[in-house]
Amino acid sequence: MEVNIERLENELFALESLPAIVEFLDTHQSFARLFLQSDQYPNDTVLARSILKIIKDPHIDTLYRETMQEFSDFSYLETEFEQAFKNIKAFYPQFKAPKIQTVVTGFASDMYVSDSLIIIGLDYFIGPEATFRPIDLPNYILERYRKEYIVPSIVLILSEQFNETDVRDKTLLAEMIYFGKAYYFTSRVLPCTNDSLLIGYSGEEIEEVNENEDIIWANFLHNKIIYETGHDMKKKFIGERPNVHEIGEKCPGRIGVWVGWEIVENYMKTHDDTTLPKIMSNADAKAIFQQSKYNPM
Repeated sequence: MEVNIERLENELFALESLPAIVEFLDTHQSFARLFLQSDQYPNDTVLARSILKIIKDPHIDTLYRETMQEFSDFSYLETEFEQAFKNIKAFYPQFKAPKIQTVVTGFASDMYVSDSLIIIGLDYFIGPEATFRPIDLPNYILERYRKEYIVPSIVLILSEQFNETDVRDKTLLAEMIYFGKAYYFTSRVLPCTNDSLLIGYSGEEIEEVNENEDIIWANFLHNKIIYETGHDMKKKFIGERPNVHEIGEKCPGRIGVWVGWEIVENYMKTHDDTTLPKIMSNADAKAIFQQSKYNPM
């Protein structure tokens, strides 16, 4: 499967006038509508004026040059996407690889992902040595904004189109299993990628949760939370947080997501006849949990 990445940042930053930018927006209408939200502007000229201001900003010029330096060689991303798309197609023959575009946004948006189009704001992923970094992201999230996280993050989002769930089930368990299936999908599509890159935990955090899996699960059972339906309670265990202090100061955020992944992994190990498409289409979270016989204690 051949992957072609259209680098719009080269074309965009070469433009020097409003008419040229308006023409660019007209040529790339999907990009303008889906990534730049052009339909929120009175007309393309207003949006083009905003883009021209960004292009001429000396700070953005620094960001652009550093992005071009970090992503001067695209073979890594092309290889990663090619392998991921090949593997998805092996499981889902009807799968068609989305079109991929890249751009430098001035930290306007990090990515857009659908089943037909992927747009990546490369400037988000330059890494910690960049002169400028997004200021609206806490450090524990910013750590995941490196180029090696791009493909795993996108594959995780692509899994949504295959991941069936029972919308009537509002329990924490249902969300844990949903995310567990998503990460299991990503691990099968990217089998050579470290778990730390898939879920966004540091190596130390992965080691900690593996060593203390029994304690983490005991906390879930003791507090009887897996069938909780309250939004605030669920957010504590699957939402973005630096740590889940209810379990321990070293317990990383989204721990319920990680446990859900472990449950799904356990289910697949004990059900040899279940394929990736079968588990992804199974919307019965409670049955997956019970049949997984998950119990690390």
